[in-house]
Amino acid sequence: MEACSGGREAAGTDGSPCVVRGGTGSIGGAAPYSPLGKSRPESDNDAVISDTAIPLRFQSAEVGVDWLQCNIECQEGCPVNTNCRGYLMLAAEGRFEEGYILARDPNPVAAICGYVCSAPCEKACRRADIDKPLAIRAMKRFLVDWHYGNNMPDNVVVQAPTGRSVAVIGAGPAGLAAAKELGSWGHEVHVYDALPSGGGTTLIGVPAFRLPRDVIELDVNWVAKHGVQFHYNVEIGRDVTLEQLREQHDAVVVATGCMYPVAMNTPGEELDGVIYGVDFLKRANLGQPQWVGEHVVIIGGGYTAMDSSRTALRLGAKTSTILYRRGPDEMVVDEEEQHETRFEGVQFEYFSSPVEVLADANGRVNGMRFVRTQLGPPDASGRRSAEPIPGSEFEIPCDMVIPCTSQASDFNVLGEYGAKLNRHVGVTDTRDVVEGGSLSSWRTEPLNGSTPKDASGRPMNELKFEFNRGKLVAHADTFSTNVDGIFAVGDFVTGPATIIEAAGLGRRAARSVDRWLAGLRGEELEELPVINRAVITQTLDHDMPRFYEATHRQEIPMAPPELRRDFTSLVEVGYDTRGAIAEGTRCLQCNHNINIDGPRCILCGLCADVCPEGVIYMVDKAQVGGDDPEQGFFQSWPRGIAMIIDEERCIRCNLCVERCPTNCITMDRLELERFTPDGKVLLESYKDNVLGQVGQQAGMPVDR
Repeated sequence: MEACSGGREAAGTDGSPCVVRGGTGSIGGAAPYSPLGKSRPESDNDAVISDTAIPLRFQSAEVGVDWLQCNIECQEGCPVNTNCRGYLMLAAEGRFEEGYILARDPNPVAAICGYVCSAPCEKACRRADIDKPLAIRAMKRFLVDWHYGNNMPDNVVVQAPTGRSVAVIGAGPAGLAAAKELGSWGHEVHVYDALPSGGGTTLIGVPAFRLPRDVIELDVNWVAKHGVQFHYNVEIGRDVTLEQLREQHDAVVVATGCMYPVAMNTPGEELDGVIYGVDFLKRANLGQPQWVGEHVVIIGGGYTAMDSSRTALRLGAKTSTILYRRGPDEMVVDEEEQHETRFEGVQFEYFSSPVEVLADANGRVNGMRFVRTQLGPPDASGRRSAEPIPGSEFEIPCDMVIPCTSQASDFNVLGEYGAKLNRHVGVTDTRDVVEGGSLSSWRTEPLNGSTPKDASGRPMNELKFEFNRGKLVAHADTFSTNVDGIFAVGDFVTGPATIIEAAGLGRRAARSVDRWLAGLRGEELEELPVINRAVITQTLDHDMPRFYEATHRQEIPMAPPELRRDFTSLVEVGYDTRGAIAEGTRCLQCNHNINIDGPRCILCGLCADVCPEGVIYMVDKAQVGGDDPEQGFFQSWPRGIAMIIDEERCIRCNLCVERCPTNCITMDRLELERFTPDGKVLLESYKDNVLGQVGQQAGMPVDR
């Protein structure tokens, strides 16, 4: 178990219990940190002797809305704060269209994420403490497929026109997210992209056997319904300059991603037969001719490496081998993706670092030399560095090498000043292009023809931006650059990240642009005022779906190997209706929390006896410390007892509520809407109750 959950709930008269929502810390001592509303052992000396033992001391803090919301860890783990729990509960009720509304509303790339999201929500899911996390990504896909498969309409809400226009450069996840938000708020939004259609890195970097092209179009079309206009096959910095766009629009958002390879810096990388992963996938995804060797070696441990290895097999390679300098646990891809890659016949060699690409007499690749590695101390990123083991070199025969080691942004979009700071292979590589085989020619000149000039003869391509260590500097909160009215967001600023992370940053950037267009500057722009509208409903009648605690994770149906031969045959089949409902019932409904009314508690211990997970304990008040304002008050009682409730392990079965002879235990349901003073919603944790009326009263009505 990781961070402990805690907070003093209520106190009664002399001898009454104080109620501390909490749990055991990590074995051997305290959890790493303790935010407001969380509890942990007082010191490392207060060790526990087993996973289920009680620490000798708990810190308490007052329970509030923020603490209750943090308990909904799937939503807190999602970069766009999707109400995952809400649409899982609606799916369990068979309310698929309402579930789709919750999944779609905050996420402009919901369809794409249903197929290929990295699913940080699943990593945060509390169900993993019981058996396995819910298949939240696959459930999102089911709801999206059900919505469009049944030809349900997309009802979008767009505010009145503001008279302001915004240019968004890049139609990837960050650009689509920013464009959708700005368009829904009434701004005129124009999206410019160099590719023939929208999707950005999902279009050219994710193979069609994982993400069908028509699914990408679902998200692009949904964004377009918010009044967003798309302009394809337009390269900013080449066909039109950034400065020209800035003059045409009130603000510009640069979200061109990070889709250019960085040189491997290994002897022999100039040989014919070496092609970088992002270029290899771009050619394959756009249907361009692409030569493939018989025996392919892929270097790297990310999603690009997995996709390149599987694509090579589909394009005719006899063997495909991934070599990675660390171990499987250090790979950024999830276990499911590794399994599917291995299942299709891709071989893995771990703890192997490239030394040299070997050539035959004709200058073509015929092998590669590696050295074995071992994990050393953490590097600058916090990951343990891979250190070579002297004398452990070995060779692997191959006729094609696909490096998937690093990617960089293309700064041509920023004009001549930015083009000089490029570090991708389009700048460092000087080889002649071998059509369909070796590295493609990445553009290095910033413009086609001559640089445009304004009426006074000044070149309109000389904006100067602030850079730090090869990356464009953008404010962490406002995403603004040093050039007034130009914002930058997504992988273009951060470097390679996930689809959902880019979408989350795009949403945040849109808020900043919207506030900037309203005239806010400086600290007013940086500080986003937030209003919480919360309803906490107490109930004695909380009910969970039948057999929810015993239902195992529903395995996601996959296509058999014989149906995975071509580039467009989808690997993941997805849930049917029965499987989706069964998976939805596994949700622990973490928006519910146990509440014990201290003055009414008679310390009978029946709640602790009946709890199937053993999450309720009675301990002496001396074991409770912390900064609670009433700490001194209840510590003065001669016979004070603390009720410890481990919310992280609670399965919301309601048995304690039903067993309590004095009805002092209730199950509290949190309904929260977090928005700005102008009514723009940042987060909602309630609409499943409003949409589906699942089991309880809907709480405070909210006008949207």
